[in-house]
Amino acid sequence: MKEKAPLRILVWHVHGSWTEAFVRGGHRYFVPSSADGGPWGLGLSGREWPAAEEVSFPELADLDPDVVVLQRPEELELVAQWLRRRPGKDLPAVFVEHDTPRPHAAITRHPLSDRDDIPVVHVTHFNDLMWDSGLAPTTVIPHGIPDPGERYTGELPHGVALINEPVRRGRITGTDLLPAFAELAPVDV
Repeated sequence: MKEKAPLRILVWHVHGSWTEAFVRGGHRYFVPSSADGGPWGLGLSGREWPAAEEVSFPELADLDPDVVVLQRPEELELVAQWLRRRPGKDLPAVFVEHDTPRPHAAITRHPLSDRDDIPVVHVTHFNDLMWDSGLAPTTVIPHGIPDPGERYTGELPHGVALINEPVRRGRITGTDLLPAFAELAPVDV
């Protein structure tokens, strides 16, 4: 049986911890980079990601990825301009949705809700529930981090909540639920 070649994936560095886990997937990853490192060109930002390489904006025109991983609605237009290919039409694409809808959960339509050619991948079941994804096919792949190995030894009888910026993000991340959990057992955040 012939071994399949790794996919060539175009992905922006938007959320560092998510990208850190994602680029360990056994494929080749191309991360847009610019001299100013602005929102569209963070590149690797000094991180050690052996399977990922930075690609400047001019180099994107010659890049021929197998798939693009979108994370912001504006990336649809950027890909069409820079690669001269339309995500979902000329180029397979998925949209990873990291966040809950703002300002109104449950009644906010996702920016891709009128498209059925680009799946929306939610990083939590809560996000999938809160977004009105309309025609867009959805799935959930829980947000992960690289496994650091066994660390918990069991001597602390505590629950744990892993929340990115719990105080600033409040209800968006369910921080308001922690006091109720803490009534049952101590919770380390």
